[in-house]
Parts: sequence; C-alpha cells; structure tokens
Amino acid sequence: GALNQHLRGFYAAQAGGGRYAFTQCEAADARRVLPCFDEPAFKARFQVAVTIANGHAAVSNGPVEREESAGGRGNKRIVRFARTPPLSTYLLALAVGPLEASPIRQAGQTPIRIWHVPGKGQLVDFGLEAAAEALRRLEDYFGIPYPYGKLDLVAVPDFEAGAMENAGAVFFRETLLLLDPATASLSERKRAAEVIAHELAHMWYGDLVTMAWWDDLWLNEAFATWMAYRVVDDWRPEWRLWQGFEHDRGGALALDALASTHPIYATVRSVAEATENFDAITYEKGAAVVRMIEHYLGPELFRDGVRLYMRRHRDGNTVAADLWRALEEASGRQVTRVAHAWITQAGFPLVTLGPVPGKGAKMLRVRQERFFADPRVPAARRRARWPLPLVVKWGAEDGPSVERFLVDKASAEVTLPAAARLAWYFGNAEAGGFYRVLHDPADRAALLANLADTLSAVERLALAGDQWALVRAGRATIDGFLDVADALGDETDYDVLDGLGGALGVIDEQIVEPGSPLQERFRRWLAGRFGQQLERLGWHAAADEDDATRLRRAALVRLVGGIAEAPEVLSAARKRLQGYLADRSALDPNLADPVVALAARTGDEALYERYRQVVAAATTPQERRRFLLHLASFRTRATLKRTLEAIGTPEIPTQDVAFILMRLLSNPPVREEAWRFMKRRWTALRRRVPPLMISRLVEATARTRCWRRRAP
Repeated sequence: GALNQHLRGFYAAQAGGGRYAFTQCEAADARRVLPCFDEPAFKARFQVAVTIANGHAAVSNGPVEREESAGGRGNKRIVRFARTPPLSTYLLALAVGPLEASPIRQAGQTPIRIWHVPGKGQLVDFGLEAAAEALRRLEDYFGIPYPYGKLDLVAVPDFEAGAMENAGAVFFRETLLLLDPATASLSERKRAAEVIAHELAHMWYGDLVTMAWWDDLWLNEAFATWMAYRVVDDWRPEWRLWQGFEHDRGGALALDALASTHPIYATVRSVAEATENFDAITYEKGAAVVRMIEHYLGPELFRDGVRLYMRRHRDGNTVAADLWRALEEASGRQVTRVAHAWITQAGFPLVTLGPVPGKGAKMLRVRQERFFADPRVPAARRRARWPLPLVVKWGAEDGPSVERFLVDKASAEVTLPAAARLAWYFGNAEAGGFYRVLHDPADRAALLANLADTLSAVERLALAGDQWALVRAGRATIDGFLDVADALGDETDYDVLDGLGGALGVIDEQIVEPGSPLQERFRRWLAGRFGQQLERLGWHAAADEDDATRLRRAALVRLVGGIAEAPEVLSAARKRLQGYLADRSALDPNLADPVVALAARTGDEALYERYRQVVAAATTPQERRRFLLHLASFRTRATLKRTLEAIGTPEIPTQDVAFILMRLLSNPPVREEAWRFMKRRWTALRRRVPPLMISRLVEATARTRCWRRRAP
C-alpha cells in the first residue's frame, strides 16, 4: 500500500532532499502496516524482510541476518532481519532511507549505534554516552541482561511522539537524540538523557514484560518515567533531576484536580480511549505513586520485588495485581491495599494540617478530602479518602526532623516527637507524596519566616505550587501566594524560580487586565523584586561558573524580561541576539532560548526573515527548533500572517504544527487572530496533526483567554 503522511503506521518523511519511511505502531497502528491481531496480549515473533534501493539502509527490531539482490528489480536489494523474541505488535519497527550509522559504542555485551540523516554524524556522542550509561544501570537494577541483542537508536526527522520504545530499534525526535554539548543548554541535555533512559527502561518494563491491555498502560509508562529519573540522577547527580520531577508532579496534580480526570488505571474500550491515556496522569502521577510505594517499602525491598516480577513474567503480559503480589512476596509487607487505592481512585487528597486546640503545638490534626480545582464542585464529591503516606518535616530548637504516618481516615490526630518547642512544620517532606497541603495560616507564616533554614529547594517549590493551586481553587487568597513569592524573592535555585515564574506568568496573562494600571504595578513589583538579583549576576557567564548559576540567570531573564517585560532586559536581549547570530559561542547556551524569545517580541519583518534563514541553515536540531518555534513569538500582523501561511507547507513539519499554534495562542497581541485561524482550519488540522498533538492543542486552547466572551 501507499505510505501515508500522518506520522502513523508506515509513513513517509522528507529531510535534506532525501525521502524516508518510518513506522509508528503504538497504540494500534500496526494494522496499518500488516494484517495482525493488533493488541498487546497477542505477542508474536516477527521475521522482517524489506526491499530497498541500493544506497539506502534499513533498520528493524532484529539484527540484519543477510542481504541479497532483488533479482530483476533493478537497483534494489532485499534486507532480511533475524527473527525477534516475542513482541507485542505495537513494538514492530522499520526505518528505511539514506540513513547513516554512527560507530558502534559497546555497553557490556550490547553494541549501540545511532542512525541519522546524512550530515549529522558529529552530533551522536552525547546520545551514545547517555544510552551506554543508562543501559549499564538498568541491567544492574533489573538483574537481567539487555534482552534484544543489538540496540539501534534512530533519529527520525518528523515524529509524533518524543520517542518510541520499539524493542532493539528505538525511535526518537532528532532534538532528543542528536545534540552538540557545546551549544545545547543544560535543560536540553537533561531532557535528552531523561528520554533516552525512559525508552531504554521500556526494554524491560513494557517490552520484555508488557501490560495485558491498555487500561494498565501505567505499568509501562509510570515505571519508565520513574526509572529514567533514577538512572540519570545516578549518572549525573549534579543535575539534581529529582527537583525537575517536582515540576512534572505539579503538571500531573493540575490535571488530576479537574473533575474530568481519570484514574491511573483507566478502563479502555477503544483505540481513541487508549490514546487519551498517554497523559500526565499515566506518566507523571503514575511515577509519583511508584516513588511513593518505593519510599514506603524502602529501595532494596522494592527492587527485589521488581526483579521477582520481571523473572516471573518475562516475555509475557501482566496486570497490576501481578506487580503487587511480587512486591508483597519480596517485602513481606501489605502493598495491595495502599497501591490499589492510588491507581483506581481518580484525583488526590488535599491535606489540611493545623494544631489541635488545647493539645499543644506538637499534636496536629490531619484532614483529607479530594481536591478539585473548581470551587463549585459539590461537597459530596469531595468526600473521598486514600491510605495516605504522610511525611511531616518539622523543626525545633534542636534542628529539623522527619516523621512518617499512614493516615487512612478522613480526620486523624498525629503527634510529633519534638523534645523542644515546635517552631515550624511542613506537611510533605521532600515533596514525596502526591497531594496538596493546606497549612494553618499562622504556621505557614512561621514557615516563611524561617524559609532559608527550613525547606529544601524541592520543598520550597512544592510550597509555592500548593499555595498557587489553593488560590486557583478558591481555597486561599492571592495575597497569600504573593507573600510566598515575596519570601522567595532572593531565591537562588533555578527550579524554584522557574516554578514561581509559571504562576506569576498566569497572573500577568490571565488575572490582571492587559494594559491596566494593575498590570503595570504588578510588573513593577516583579521587576523590582527579582531584577536586583539579575543585575548582580549580570549577563556574562564566567568560564568557571557552575551550571546552577547559569540556569538561575536564565530563569531570572524569563521572570524579569518575559513576564515583567522590563525595558532594560528586553533591550539587553536584542543586543545579545545580534552577537549570538554572528557567533554562537558569544552567548551562554542556557540563555539562547530566552534571548531568542524576547528579541522576537519587538522584532520586525527583517528579524523574522533572519530567523527563517537560521531555521533553514541550522546545524543542530535544537537550534532549528528554537528559531522555528519562536517565529510564533513575533507580534506584528505581518509576521503572524507569514507564520500562519507556513502552516501546511514543508517549512513547518507536521511534528511542530501543534507547538507553533500553542505558542501563538499564548502570545497576547496575536492570539485572537490565531484562534480565528484555528477555528477556520480545524477540520484540516485534525486530518494532518496526529491525535496526541491534537489533544495538546485542545489543552492550550482551553488555557487561552481569546475564546472567552465578556458579559455585556
């Protein structure tokens, strides 16, 4: 049959004048490639053969067994691959085209290669190193050698997902596999390493042992997400990856607070429902629950249970109960009751903490109810409870301590074993629990007064996130959140600053009226509170400056320039852009994205055209994507018209269409016109853009103000 253009099944792609074909079979698109029982429980051994042009290469799950002439078929040959171990159909892989292969990197007994379009061989070293380091740690953790012989990593020029865990032949977007460490930001390197580790974790969790049906998708994705953080943190502890996990946890909490959320274990009756479950509930909430269970059992006992599960179900299919049984056998502890509730109940608890009147400061009353973002949800729907592993951090004169409780009632009292007067407490130590916390106002004030000496960076991030969520749900005033933001005005951790910036950006964009005196005062406060720190740091990164400081500078530029739009920061960004365009080494890579974004805001058509030229001539996928997506950051009608006209042309690949539109919808001066364009072109967009991207686009539309109508 004909290759399609929709990034599904067996589809065509073009890059650099070459034509390629790639598969993407998850969740149920293997049926577009070959006749099959296209369900995960129907595992089969595949023996693939493909006829290709001489000068082209082919990659599949198994190693090449032999090649032979195609006989009378001209300049073609047949490539035959070895038979695979048992695989679900969604893991079938085939890539064809003028691909080039990197030198082999050996990781134990496994040869690793990266396949890429011509001219990008200089960008493979980081990906090879990250894959080798991840593979070694995964083999050690699972106690099972890598099960698929060879490992090919394929950089795909047009790809719907971030990556796909095809056994033995893992496919990636180019930005997540090919990069130059000298010009890539730390965030780009961390993200690439995390995705590589995630996909390789799937070689065990998902490929070797596979969920029986899509309602247990979390068995694949939650574990791979959690394991990726674990693996990369062990490889590069200086990256402080678990702080980044708190960002991801925050996104899952926001989605799970909606009345329309679903449980981690979600009933699936159709392909569309299976696709809908590839979201933050399955991935990030699932990973947070896995981490919570690991903390509950302890790392060693949890690992022993995972190893038992893997040995017992190798090459087979499982349901959640199989995992709980293995964890219970290995640990000797009750797991099912705690874990089952967390994966089958939608939502999560709001934990209210406060002193028990007349019982002294050391006794706290704990209440739990289901948290909803919408304050109009009736009280009856809030009456839910979970077996809650509550971990309280508290401080007295003799320093901070941590105490653990299992709370399974709607209301309970717990006692902290403080030997001296209790000075403060925090209800989610190291942000290890999947819940929000509402502290007693006086106790929150005590916490803020001692912030520098009390909470770790991830706890400060969780505190700010909880307070902001409570404001949006009508459970706290915005003044209370601004008190937290003000207390964090001298914050030096970049993750905390970025998290704070997300909330402050929503206030500026959605709460205060654009162009109003209130917005002016808000921006003036923001620039004053955080601008001094940026001024002290300056724009120039010293040669010996650590990554944390470089990322803090970038976060402050986004706060003071991106939200407050301080004129001096916007001017400095334009100046630095000119140096960056002339010499990529003239700017710290961590500042490249905010500088390119801010310069576009005041850019004219000449600068817009310069961005398009950079996109066409970019030497790395990261540079190309950066300038391409920030075409949507320009604010003139002329530049908007050109961007909208480019949608549907080869200038904007299918994989990037939704991201361009999402940026336009978040760009206040042009989003009304972008919204009208989307409404006019919605049918065509749905035909071209794959379902996962459409769902993200719908989410972005829901966040914008442009569709709302003011009351007359």
